[in-house]
Parts: sequence; structure tokens; C-alpha cells
Amino acid sequence: MREHQGLLTASVRPWHFLSDTHKIALMRTGAAYLAITLLVIGINWLLANVSQPLTLAPASASRWLLAGLNQVETSEFGDFRWTDGESRVCVDGVGYAPRSLVHVRLAGGYARALGTETASLHVGQAAPVTVALTPELRRYTLLTGSDQQPGAALCLTIQSNAVRDPNNPRWLGVPFHGLTVQPLAAAGAVMPAPQALAVGLALAIGWLAILHLSRVPLLLATIIVTLGSGLIGYSLAAGLVPFGAGTLRWALPTVGGIWMGVAGLAIARRWPLRQDWLNELAAILFWSIAILGAFWLLQRISGHSGVWPLKSRIDPSPTWWIVMPIAVAIIWFVAGFRWLHRPLAPVPVVVYTLIGACGLPVLFDITVHGLDAPIALFRDSPYEYLRDTPQVAGDPLGFLANFETIAPGLSVHGSTHPPGAILFLWLIEQLFGAGAVATSWITIVLTACLPLIAVWLGWQLGGGRLGLMAGMIAVVLPGQMVYGVTSLDGVFSLLIATGAAAFFLALEPPYRLWPAVVAGLAIAAALFMTYAATQLFFFGVAAVGFALVRYPPRQGWRVTFIALIRQGAVTAGIIIVIYLIIFVTTGFNVISASRTATMINGEMMERFREYGPPPTPFLPPSYDYYLRFAAANLVSYLVFLTPWALAALSMLYLRAGSVGWQPQWAALLGALGVFVLGMWLSGLFNREVERIWMFTYPLAAVLVAYQIGDGTEHRQRWRLAIYLGLTLAFVVVMKLTLYTIW
Repeated sequence: MREHQGLLTASVRPWHFLSDTHKIALMRTGAAYLAITLLVIGINWLLANVSQPLTLAPASASRWLLAGLNQVETSEFGDFRWTDGESRVCVDGVGYAPRSLVHVRLAGGYARALGTETASLHVGQAAPVTVALTPELRRYTLLTGSDQQPGAALCLTIQSNAVRDPNNPRWLGVPFHGLTVQPLAAAGAVMPAPQALAVGLALAIGWLAILHLSRVPLLLATIIVTLGSGLIGYSLAAGLVPFGAGTLRWALPTVGGIWMGVAGLAIARRWPLRQDWLNELAAILFWSIAILGAFWLLQRISGHSGVWPLKSRIDPSPTWWIVMPIAVAIIWFVAGFRWLHRPLAPVPVVVYTLIGACGLPVLFDITVHGLDAPIALFRDSPYEYLRDTPQVAGDPLGFLANFETIAPGLSVHGSTHPPGAILFLWLIEQLFGAGAVATSWITIVLTACLPLIAVWLGWQLGGGRLGLMAGMIAVVLPGQMVYGVTSLDGVFSLLIATGAAAFFLALEPPYRLWPAVVAGLAIAAALFMTYAATQLFFFGVAAVGFALVRYPPRQGWRVTFIALIRQGAVTAGIIIVIYLIIFVTTGFNVISASRTATMINGEMMERFREYGPPPTPFLPPSYDYYLRFAAANLVSYLVFLTPWALAALSMLYLRAGSVGWQPQWAALLGALGVFVLGMWLSGLFNREVERIWMFTYPLAAVLVAYQIGDGTEHRQRWRLAIYLGLTLAFVVVMKLTLYTIW
């Protein structure tokens, strides 16, 4: 803490007043930032000169690159857009190339039927070129001159005769099927686009600054950023992931978020306020501004409105009945407050938490959407697994053996998830009968068990009071209140959260085996339900790392390391053995099934309409696609954590650095941070993360409860009341104004 504060202070003093220690530290810092700057410049130069093409597809979501074109349609030649007779399409990030090949794909069949037989193509300052349209899809190639790329964007104008559609008030010119620009490095060196260089520098230096301000050792931070930049450069140069025509603008929310984080961390370290409550209030204000700003920027870039990127739409449902669940919630809060500073037993706390976790979401759902709301999803939705249970046909082993073959014909969710959910619902039908009623209520009750993970973990970290507070916060978090009555994701999250909590506790001295066994069983069951369980890899690696940092001095790091490896091996061994047994018994291969599901999901979500499928199923189709959803995912997730919970986590983050990440809560905070960061950067999720990442909410609730519980009894009560009140009010607003898409 003192070293970094000294470095921040030293950076604003004249050089000759600095001590030798501060001079050396500043020189090392400058060398690290200079090295990253030179690396990014070199990568940009390399990418500009490897002649990888830049493609603009008709289905591009980067609307600002398309001017004068109608909506996307489909023909025998694939996606296309009608031009309006005077259309303009652009590609960003080309750079200063002496020559470029511009390929435009046009299909003239429909246009010729309307009397349009030629089109004029105009690039830069050169004279327009008139081409004859043919009925089939044809690629027309133009060669630019050195005077035709004054900026980084290369634009093509398509002029033609246009006919008014009598059935639709549109001007129809020529069907546009795509544009590709390929700089010709052989004609001379290509200078990197200034915009691309600026974005690359902003991202790389911003990440280095975040890591540096987070007290990651400077050498390690530099290595991390170097490896990340190198991997991105390699994937682009090798053609594994296309750059994407809209990458530069889609990167702006991420750039803005990173540098807001840099500014926030620097200010919090350099100029902390005198009182903790003022710091917390400032953090709430910071997160509110950051989230609202990110919303505004994403909507401006994407052209969306409403509450996008949340997986919701504005659907006001005002009702005075909402007073009833609010009153019940307040009574439930009061009962919890009365227990806070009394001796607590586990069973009453579990029952109390379960009543709130089950009753409050159901009451809110019924009062806003009607008495049948809790069963409406499984009864009405064509996307759910319930319609797939007849495929089991009384033979679960045969169903597993043939799962990959029949997966493309299953429901939306059934085809993109492992077979466990379908088998789970089939088992419910065998025990309780077919229909949505039993399925819905069993799912609701199991989802209500998710806050019990917060109670368990909180109790282990800080005793009964922390467990009770964590349970109360976990119950009222928007994710639990909104999605506690909606789908099987709550059941999935229960298994994943159980695995995460059990593994974290397995790494704590005296390194008991039973939590490692529980973790293995829970993770294996979760992986049988959802491939999102694979993301526990990030949490597990981070938890082991922080546990090693916290090794007890009396036993040394070698003994600790061996114990941690043993615990991890037990957990991993259980998972591997279970899936080996399943494979030997039925032939079901979870790795092969995950690849199949990824491809089905990609085609279903139209991931490949712009660039086609990547060389491997787990790569993003392009970097503009990746950055678009990376920003959307993180913003949506943070909204459901709420600005005040994020403020509490931020305060803990600042404290953790000063204590060297030694306490249990600091290790949990670090593991959770790596968990979320890894899922975010993995790029495997296409929105909906406010529901899919529900398993992180119990972990966050424990940490928020720990931050709230710091101080006198009176202060704890007031802070908890404020947090619960703000969150309940936020949930009420969401329930009355939004329709959540499941």
C-alpha cells in the first residue's frame, strides 16, 4: 500500500526531488509502458502488412457502415440488401495502403427483372466504373490508386437505376451481397490505420494500468498484457479470427470502461475521502455513472433503444397488488434484523432464508403477472426442455447414446445444452406426472436453495451473523428475485455455486477431503446440465493461486502446494471418473457434445452470418462480434449486481491490496473477480448473462455482507437496511416496468 502510494505521489514531484528508490520505480514503470506501446505499434504494423482481407457482410450489425441500403433479406445466393440507387458501404481500419483490391458481390437477377441491367461502382476519387449485372451472383473487383485512400476508411458507392416497390414503399436498386477490401502489401508498405493503432494502444495500456494500480507486480502485469496482445495479433495475422469491419467502434465501450476503471482506481488510491461512508457513496455514484454511460454508448453504436443490452423489454405492468409482496418483504427483513445479534443455529437460518428465497419471487411474480405466472414458462414456452422429454422414451441410456444425433432436432435450449436437463425433467414426470405444474414448482424450490450457498459460505467465513446477512442479501438481489421463478438456470446455478463454494472451502486448512468430494460431484452434475460449468476453471485456478499466497508460515509453501494439488486432484478425479463411466456405459462424449452444441448455438444465434464459422467452434466469428457482446455482457451483469453492491465490492478490493490478499474474504474476492473476468473475456456468451451467471450471486452476497458487517452493531443494521431497501426498490421498479425474456 505504502509503496504504491509513494509511487503515485512521486509521479507528480520534480525529478530532482525524488529519492533513488522512487527514480528507479518510475524508470521501471516507464520502461513497462514503453515496451507495451512499442509492442502494440509493431503488432499493428504487422497486421497492416499481412494482407488479411476486411469483409463487410450484408447482415453486419455495424449499421453506420451501411448507408442507403434496405433491410437484410435471403435469396438462393445468401443474405443480401437492396440498394436504393445511391448507396454507400465502408470498411474501417484499412490503413494507408498504396493499393487495395475491392471486391463487391452483386446478384443481378432480381434487379434485371425490374429493368436494371447495369450499376456504377465508385471508390475514392477515381472515375466510376460501370458494370453489367448478371442473373447469378458475381464478384466485381476494383483496384484503388494511391490517391484514393486519404483516410483509414475505404468506401464504395453503388449507383444504379432504382424502382419503387408497389407493395412496399422502398426504392430497389441492386442486391448487394457483400464487400471485401484487401490491402496489397506487395505494392508497398501499408501504414497502420491511426484509429486502429489508437484503439489498440488504449486497450493494452489501459489493461496494464488497471493491473498496475491493482498492485499486480509490474513485471507480471507486463507479461500478462504482452501475452494477451500477442495472442490477439497471432489470431488476426493467421486468419483465425477476422478483424471485422466494425471492430474499432465496437471497442469504444470497452476502452471507455477500462479507462474509467483506471481513473477510479487512481483517484481512490491518491485522494481517499476521510470517512468510509463518503468513499462508499462516491463508489455508488461512480458505478451508476459508469453503467448509465455504457448503456448510452452501446445504444448509440448499436442503434438499439429501451433497455438493450439487458435481455428484457420495456413492458409497464402497474398494479397496486405490488404492495402485498413489498409488505411481506419488509416483515421478512424485520424478522432477520431481530436475529442478527443473537445466538444463531444453522437450521432456523436455513429455514428463514429458504422461506424468503422461495416466497418473495413467487409473490412478486403472481401479483404482477397473474396467478398462473409461476408455471407459465414451462406451460407456454416452445424453447424449453419439457417438450424434449418424449425423446427419452423410457430408455435414458439409449437417449444418452444417441444424444448428439438427435440434438439438432430438439428444442432451442435442449439442443444447445447437455442432456442432463431433459433427463431431470423426464425423471420429474416419472415421479410426479407429466405437465408444467410439478416441473415449475420443483424448479422454483431448487432455485430458492441458491441463497443457501451464501449462508453456508458466509457461515464458514465469519460465523452465523455473516451467514444470515449473506442469505438476506442473496435473496433480494435482482437476479434471484427476477429469475427465481423462470427457468432451469436456477437449478444449474445451484450446482455450479455449490461446486465453487465447496472447492473454495476445500482449499482452506486443514484441507478436508469432503469439500473436495462435494465439489467434484456438484461440478460433474452441473456439467451434465450446462456447459457454463466449464467456466469454473477460472475460479478454480484463481482459488488455488490465492490459497497458495495465503499459505500458513508454519507449514511452508511446499507443504501447502502439495495439499492444494491433492485437493484439486480429488475434485478433478471425481469429475473425470464420472464422465469416463458415462462414456463407457453409453458412449456419450461430453467434449464432442459440447462442440456440437457450440455449432448449433452459433447457427441459431446467427453468429456465422457475417463471416462463416471459425476454424474451431470455440473462437468468435470476428473481433467486432466479440467486442460487441463482451461490452453488452458485462454491462448487463453489473446492472443485476446493482451499483451499491458493486460499491461494497470495490471497497473490499481497495482493502484487499493493503492486507496482501491474506484473509479468507480477500481470497474469495480475488477468485470471484478472476471468475467473472475469465467468463467475460472468454467470449462464449451471447447476452443473457444476468441469468446464466446467477451462480456468482451467492459469492458476491457473502462479500457484500462482509463489507456491510464491518463496524458497530448500530452501523451494521443501518447499512444492511439501506442496502436491502435500495435493492428491493430496484427490484420493484424492474418488475413493474420490464418483461424479462427467458
